[in-house]
This record gives sequence, structure tokens and C-alpha cells, in this order.
Amino acid sequence: MKIFYLGPEGTNSDLAARNIFKNDDAQFMPLPSIEDIFEKVAMSHSYYGVIPFENSYQGVINSSLNCLIDYDLKILKEFNFSVSHHFCSNNSVLDPMKVTKIASHPQVFGQCNNWIRENFPKAEKIVTTSTAEAALQSVADKNLYCIANIHAIELFKLHSHHANIQDSADNKTRFLVIGKAIEEKGHNNKTSVMINIIDQPGSLMKILQPFTDLNINMTRIETRPSRNNMYLHTFFIDFEGYYEDEAIVKLIQELESMSEELRIIGSYQSLN
Repeated sequence: MKIFYLGPEGTNSDLAARNIFKNDDAQFMPLPSIEDIFEKVAMSHSYYGVIPFENSYQGVINSSLNCLIDYDLKILKEFNFSVSHHFCSNNSVLDPMKVTKIASHPQVFGQCNNWIRENFPKAEKIVTTSTAEAALQSVADKNLYCIANIHAIELFKLHSHHANIQDSADNKTRFLVIGKAIEEKGHNNKTSVMINIIDQPGSLMKILQPFTDLNINMTRIETRPSRNNMYLHTFFIDFEGYYEDEAIVKLIQELESMSEELRIIGSYQSLN
């Protein structure tokens, strides 16, 4: 079994993948982009992907959402991963006067913005493609400090000077496991659907009503203009339940009757 994740080695995606598949005989394979992960997973039933989908602090990752639209793959699991950022370097002791450059991913800078402004407001921010790349640059340059996760610190033998520097104590990233076919029902199931409907007054209320009638808990909804038809709107909806449950079958039938297109993106177990 091969698990593809957003690399390089040492990223939060790497750490999340190893947590999700820690009890499996899996080979972990880093790839440079989310689209590359979808392309690989589409090739084989024994290939799986782990993608970052949404951060509690900064919202949905558009490239992940777009790939779920473009590829006929399914969500197999979701994993809500508590993100812990560390301020680290290749120096055993921190000298605050020498912190002039800090490297990390742009989203991480956003998640640690208050801490950076309070502690090193004059430091230059060096933008990298991942926290792992930032860690690697710090290994090579003792004058460069970085923000990375504990896995990267251990992997590249860096020194952590400050832990948990993220601005929000409840900073979580929702990771999705993708594959070619929906798996059997587990515990704490969710279902995700994509619906295309004509853009007109009352469209949203029309979609929401069946959830109330059937007493089904919607956990998330997002909308955007259709990429294929300017007169359609695409809704992405997550709700509790497995797609073969009696109430969910009725819900999907009702939603399908009022939409131009409905696609089940996944029915999967939600992991804590």
C-alpha cells in the first residue's frame, strides 16, 4: 500500500499521514503538489492520498477543493489534526539579538502572526513552499530561523526554542484520505456531496429544507460559481451519516431531484 502526501518529508501532511496509517504496512511517498497526489491515486486501487483540505484559522485550501471537482475520486477518511508550530534553528541556544530572518510557509506565517509581531517584529520573513523546506534551509544556515513541526525538528536534528507558537490554541487542519472507492461503514460517519443548481433566488433555502425535514445534521456548506457553466452554482455539503443509511438515501434522492447534477464525493469515517 502506497500513501502519497504533500511533500517534502517533514511537512504537516507527512506527519498527518503517519498518524492516520500508523498501524498499517504502508510506504509513504512525498509529492510536490496536491494535483500530483490526485493523479497518482487515480492510477491504482492500492494507492491512497492524504491532502490538507481546511484549516480552522484560514479556511479551505482551494487546490484541494478544485481537485475533488476535477477527479473522480472519493474521500475515505477525514482526520482533524491539531497543528503545533515550533520556532527552531540549527543553534543549540537562542540569541534573540541574532534573529533577523525567519523561514516558513505563508500559511504558517499567517497562523503565527501575533507571536512573530510580539517577539521578532523586525525579522525578515523568508517564504518557502513548505515547513520542511524551511527546516532544511535552517540546517544549512545557522543565521536562518524557521517555524516547523516536531517531526521536522526530529528528522533534521534542529533545536526547538519555543513550542506551540500558533496564535490559536485550537489550530486544526482537516486532512482527507482519498482513494478510488468508498469504504465500508465505520464509526462517526460523514457524507460529502457536490451539487450543481441553477443560480436563482431561493436556491439555498431549497437545498437546506430536506436536512430539516429528515433531521440530518449538516456540518459544513460552501458555495462557488460553477467552473463549467456560468448559470450554475456548485454547493459542497458535508453532513452526518453514511450514504447507505435509510435517511441519507432519502436525502440524496431529494437533493438529486432539485439539482442539475449531484455527485457523492465520499462517505467516510471521521477520525479524531
